[in-house]
Amino acid sequence: MSRIWHIGLAVPDLERGMAEFGTLFGLTWRPVVVRSMTMTDEHGAAHDVDCHVTFSLGGPFAVELWQALPGTPLATPPGGYFHHVGYWTDDHAAEKQRLADLGYPDFLRSEPGLLIARGPGNVRVEPCDLGRDQPYLRDLYPPDSPYFGTPQLPTN
Repeated sequence: MSRIWHIGLAVPDLERGMAEFGTLFGLTWRPVVVRSMTMTDEHGAAHDVDCHVTFSLGGPFAVELWQALPGTPLATPPGGYFHHVGYWTDDHAAEKQRLADLGYPDFLRSEPGLLIARGPGNVRVEPCDLGRDQPYLRDLYPPDSPYFGTPQLPTN
């Protein structure tokens, strides 16, 4: 199974990005969360990051915005904010191999299970594991997923 569920945008100022995209597309936002992780880039270099990120409410298609982190794979891409398309997959390991076979090597990876691959034309994709619960995004899971339901939004 693979279903597009979000687009990821790296913005230079998260609050401003939320205001601008909210006004442009009539979006409201989930609370901003901080994801602390070590990610490995396509050259094997490790980056310890604190990523400030939010997703739009509603859906099932969502917009993901994060504060761009210069010098890391989460920097604003050359030429604009667009970073990747995220889609659901039933078998994350098999999908990683399928992407490699199609000429989409890892662009970044992190535990648990974050992978963004980059292919021709600098297109970046994020296969998202349907077997991994992300409670604050439950409303964005496909209806036949065991994790689909009411999101448990952080209260920070």
